[in-house]
Amino acid sequence: MKKQNKFLSIGVLAFVLVVGAAGFINNNKAVKGDNSPAFISSEAKVIGYRDFNELDNTAELILKGTKAKVINTFIDKNEFGETIDYHTQSAIKINQIFKSDNQDIVEGSEVTVQENGAIETTEDGTFIYGIEGYQLMNENEEYLLFLDKSLTDPNVYFVKGVYYGKIPLSEPKVNKILEQSEEESSQDLEIYGEYPEALNIIFKEALEKYGR
Repeated sequence: MKKQNKFLSIGVLAFVLVVGAAGFINNNKAVKGDNSPAFISSEAKVIGYRDFNELDNTAELILKGTKAKVINTFIDKNEFGETIDYHTQSAIKINQIFKSDNQDIVEGSEVTVQENGAIETTEDGTFIYGIEGYQLMNENEEYLLFLDKSLTDPNVYFVKGVYYGKIPLSEPKVNKILEQSEEESSQDLEIYGEYPEALNIIFKEALEKYGR
């Protein structure tokens, strides 16, 4: 992923994945041990943030919330049975709001967040998909989230920068289903883009401002 290609609106991201379907599966990176789930990381262009202020100032909604449940899982396949697009809509219970322009969003209510991953169980096993290594939030765990409205559905929000806007408020964990994997690398599947050092600084500054 070249630096000059990093900036792409999240609203266009799903379109890119569908249009690029012919090469989508070939670009996946799968991790699977015997009798264990397979994690499939799909490549995509991602918005990158140079620093925390850029992430903070451009977010439409900033909150602390706990994932309550999965609302819907969307997995689209082509005529050959290959997965060409996916996402998961999750209900996030709002614990604290730091920034919002939506009067319907209040503490104690729920907001729908579209996550850049999905879990599929078939007769061939369990497959865990994630764009650029994104892992689904674990249910009953709290996160600091930087979100933007969907361009097509004002009641749905996206994590900014695919993974930049999702910060665990406890020790980061892999998806609980992945813990069944016998592959050592399954414990380090969250991919933090081209510049993990910069992302770690952004996470640190976000927690310093908004706290755990």
